[in-house]
Amino acid sequence: MQQINAKTQPSHARGSLVVANNELPFIQQGENLLISAKLLHRKLKSGYQFADWIKRRISEYGFENGVDFFSEKTEIKNQRGGDKRSVDYLFTIDTAKELAMLEKNEVGRQIRRYFIQKEKELRAVSHLPKETTLFKGLKARRINDRVLYPYQEILKRAGYSTRASSSRRHRYWMHFVKEGTKLYITEEFAQHLYRQKQMMNNRQVMLAAQPVLALDFYPRQTKGGAL
Repeated sequence: MQQINAKTQPSHARGSLVVANNELPFIQQGENLLISAKLLHRKLKSGYQFADWIKRRISEYGFENGVDFFSEKTEIKNQRGGDKRSVDYLFTIDTAKELAMLEKNEVGRQIRRYFIQKEKELRAVSHLPKETTLFKGLKARRINDRVLYPYQEILKRAGYSTRASSSRRHRYWMHFVKEGTKLYITEEFAQHLYRQKQMMNNRQVMLAAQPVLALDFYPRQTKGGAL
């Protein structure tokens, strides 16, 4: 088995994308998702050899290096101790979606759907209702002049998992009331949960935004601080 050492590979945050019970790794570079062209080619089950396939696609559709894809050199070590240089290409997620669609088969369509889903997750697309509609249609309880709402329903409307979590109850016990098997929370704590989720989603949207400058741009430090 060959061991691959990507000596010239930049530092990326890695994740995984599951396609047909197999992992299709992706790389996050800054705010961009990148896909290994060799792995994508393998998953797409193209009838062309990789070298022919990549050259044909780049030429036919005018993909640009540094815009639609990035070339990456690696060194492959084999059991004999020899090194062999190899070039892989990293496609942007938009390019990968286009290439998957070009295959015109079910595998390509499936992979494209996964890319779309992953892109939505990265950008944390928020479908939260307006705060003014958070309590619409819910039957409120009033105890000791405090207005309370069903906890599970508020979690669902505010975009949280509805799985049982005791940490909030321990930390904010003064906002919880239990009647039978049903939990209620105060109106102010429900608003807190909503605004916290909105802040988390906004942070993800900001992090997923396209950079103003090139991917390799980082603020330079000067005597007066970062530019």
